[in-house]
Amino acid sequence: MTTFAFPSITPTTNTFELVANTRTFQSPLTNAVQTSSRKGSLWKASLQFNNLSGDDRQEMQAFLVKLNGQQHRFTLHDHSYTRRGAGGGTLSINGASQSGTALVCDGATANVNNYLRAGDYISFNNELHMVVVDANSDASGNVTLSIAPPIRKTPADDTVVDYLAPVSGVFMLAGPASWGTQPGIISSFTIEAVEDVLA
Repeated sequence: MTTFAFPSITPTTNTFELVANTRTFQSPLTNAVQTSSRKGSLWKASLQFNNLSGDDRQEMQAFLVKLNGQQHRFTLHDHSYTRRGAGGGTLSINGASQSGTALVCDGATANVNNYLRAGDYISFNNELHMVVVDANSDASGNVTLSIAPPIRKTPADDTVVDYLAPVSGVFMLAGPASWGTQPGIISSFTIEAVEDVLA
């Protein structure tokens, strides 16, 4: 299995969705509902490319064929994303054995309000996460990020956290790849992809 970079072609439309791995249980006696959250939440993406021609058309065709269905993976980012936080420094994991939805980091530029803001993406260990609460760095460059989805694989201490747009995750095709072609050799593509939770 090889991980390829997605072609630098901007989609006509771009949809990202977090598929949460939660289950609800309802009592048949009282109708009380309990919800259980488990590891394995992932991002799902749908990309539409309309009327590609020339080099873009052939590059996209070759890329999809090269993936050989779900054999290979690719890095993908949300094409509609713009980072709002100030950022700065080299952000990294501060302490091993972290899990859940709080990520303790260091290496940030010190004393930055809104270092990262709600809606900003980060990635580490091939996992794509979104910051869900504005975060400030302290005088030592430490920052704790509230993120979703929960951490899937415990990151090692000092693992670099990527926050520089575009922030990518590792994805795989969710189904067969195909395209429709119109006269004038113009093709349209719809690509459905899901994050690889084992990457």
